Amino acid sequence: MHIRKKIGFAWGYTFIVFMLTGYYFISHNWTFFVFIYGYILVPVMDAVISRDSQNASTEEYEQLIKDKYFDILVYSHVYIQYFMLLWGCYILIYDNLTWWQVVGLILSQGVYASTIINVAHELGHRTHPLAQFHAKAALMTVGYMHFLIEHNRGHHTHVATPLDPATARKNQSIFSFWKQTLIGSFRSAWKIEKKQLAKQNLSVWSRHNGMIWAVVLPILFCIGLTAFFSYLAGKFEWIIPTFIIIQSIIAVLSLECVNYIEHYGIMRKEIAPGKYEKVNPLHSWNANHYYSNLMLFHLQRHSDHHAYAARPYQVLRHFDESPQLPYGYTLMILISLVPPLWFKTMNKRLEAWQDKEYTTEDIRAVVSRFS
Repeated sequence: MHIRKKIGFAWGYTFIVFMLTGYYFISHNWTFFVFIYGYILVPVMDAVISRDSQNASTEEYEQLIKDKYFDILVYSHVYIQYFMLLWGCYILIYDNLTWWQVVGLILSQGVYASTIINVAHELGHRTHPLAQFHAKAALMTVGYMHFLIEHNRGHHTHVATPLDPATARKNQSIFSFWKQTLIGSFRSAWKIEKKQLAKQNLSVWSRHNGMIWAVVLPILFCIGLTAFFSYLAGKFEWIIPTFIIIQSIIAVLSLECVNYIEHYGIMRKEIAPGKYEKVNPLHSWNANHYYSNLMLFHLQRHSDHHAYAARPYQVLRHFDESPQLPYGYTLMILISLVPPLWFKTMNKRLEAWQDKEYTTEDIRAVVSRFS
């Protein structure tokens, strides 16, 4: 398993390798490739390749945890994101791309940037300052730095309850959910940060407020890239901020599609007014599709992540008791964008999960397997 995981998780580099080699050795129209790869070829590979429900043994777990190779993989993608943004800006002003090729570049960069949010998510759950720095640096490139505050201290606390803006309700469309989570998550992060500052007797309007930096740094980053490449071009280049902003929008909306998919309709039982049962492995949708799981660093093994948020991606586990998605995330994202098709696909599965009525003993048995 160790070697298989090493090779498999490295497959995330194919996004960039295929795009760059295709662009320079095949055609500039290859700018569309990452978008096509993510939303057409990856679902095809999911359908062709068998699913993966295998978990690491105790011995394999120790080997996977200690191997720094898996850390290098996620850290490296942060630097690749910066390279791709610089490369994208460069070819936009020097390669005389057609409008069609520009659209392809922006779409493909948006797809890759959405995977960078996943990398930031992985690193953001680690306590080491280096991991936290890289998580923030990654999120700065897509203007979503407040995600770390809300996700770690908000979402993981309130998931699968009405208090969580990142939990979609049954029969709620993705478009309604976007409004709920984009506004609600920002408000939640602000409240969390304000409360934390109050405990330290610090003003909310100070340099200590991470939310202020979460807004200011992405703006400065966009201005900096625009100024630099406009200087190189000898004139102001509107295409640079357009490129940066739209790839960020695609990445953020893709992330929120994933949140929609992961928690659609699942609610924890309210055991007392305002108090809910403890999060357990039954409170997230999962997908065990082999190919997309490797591309997304096991993000689709989401129940284990919520049970043990600090568990590294390479040892996240699959459990049959968790509610299962019919397809991998990329195809599920496309389905979510067509609400009638989404409801037809997911409501019957949600209702089947709700009808199971797991007993306390059943839940304890499942939880014990996560211990």
